[in-house]
Amino acid sequence: MAIEQILDLEQLEVNIYRGGVFSPESGFLQRTFGGHVAGQSLVSAVRTVESKYLVHSLHGYFLRPGDARAPTIYIVERIRDGGSFCTRRVSAIQHGETIFSMSASFQTDQSGIEHQDAMPVAPPPDDIPDFKSASKVFEDASFRQFDEWDVRIIPRDQLKKVAGKASQQQVWFRHRDPLPDDHVLHICALAYMSDLTLLGSAQVNHSEERKHLMVASLDHAMWFMRPFRADEWLLYDQSSPSACGGRALTQGKIYNRYGDLVAAVMQEGLTRYPRDLAPGRR
Repeated sequence: MAIEQILDLEQLEVNIYRGGVFSPESGFLQRTFGGHVAGQSLVSAVRTVESKYLVHSLHGYFLRPGDARAPTIYIVERIRDGGSFCTRRVSAIQHGETIFSMSASFQTDQSGIEHQDAMPVAPPPDDIPDFKSASKVFEDASFRQFDEWDVRIIPRDQLKKVAGKASQQQVWFRHRDPLPDDHVLHICALAYMSDLTLLGSAQVNHSEERKHLMVASLDHAMWFMRPFRADEWLLYDQSSPSACGGRALTQGKIYNRYGDLVAAVMQEGLTRYPRDLAPGRR
């Protein structure tokens, strides 16, 4: 399914939108993919602001599992409209219950001080195998919604580890085909993809444990710093500074190939053992 279709919404009323249905045939994604509902929530918020405002951040909470076979209703609250900033709150609803809640902030074009962290060292994407061809996971029918994305996870033996970081992962990704010159589409597409691999950065050092974990996104925050294109290579530099209590904190910085830091992400996810399974009883 094309990203334009995934992110397209039907307007039902003022501030009320409906997202389409994606029905996985089998396997892993029986629940709605978190990036799907986050991306559609952002689209609904964008629809209610003037074009002079650009999204610069979002903060969302995944409250309930989404039903991948049911449409989602998005209700937008216009919290504030100011001269430089405006704020929207979005509730994503299925079967009468809120499954996702998000606040998004928008800003007019402004200038100020500038600096950024240097892009970390990473092997170029052309030297890394496509995740779809390298992993049997993508053979599952549920992952066909990601067919249009070229995702390349840097192998562990090629990852330049940073001293003191507990858990690291790097991922190159891009949309396979050219996308329209619509900056809003590129931002919402990035929000959609930002959820796909990030929580995996907390599991790379736990190859045996991850087979038994219950995993789900709990909350998600993004900041957009500089213009970018989702159909050009982006490096997702990920790490997990802490995991305990059945939860893992993850963070990511997203760079384009020219070294520009275009976005940053923070996410906490569920990474707990089933109740009938403890590490000592496995």
